[in-house]
Amino acid sequence: MVNFPSLSYSAIILRFRQYALIQQAAIAAAFVLLIYIPYSYFLLRMSFTESIAMAVYSAVLFMAIYYLTSRFILRKTRKLAVQSHGPKKGLRK
Repeated sequence: MVNFPSLSYSAIILRFRQYALIQQAAIAAAFVLLIYIPYSYFLLRMSFTESIAMAVYSAVLFMAIYYLTSRFILRKTRKLAVQSHGPKKGLRK
């Protein structure tokens, strides 16, 4: 039997956050793909090729939105962290 001693949700989340942003987006898109294919095939009653095409489209769209949104948030967070605390010289009243 295979033993995964550190297989907890926190370890998985920490490992996920260590990846580069594009890798995180690709992993998230893979999960969307794996979930959306059976959903569209069984519940939406699409053909297998239609469900794969729709799932790929949805996964690529999700990957792009995830990447752009995360990059925007990270840029804003870094920008706020770099700013010094308190008013800057010349902006005091």
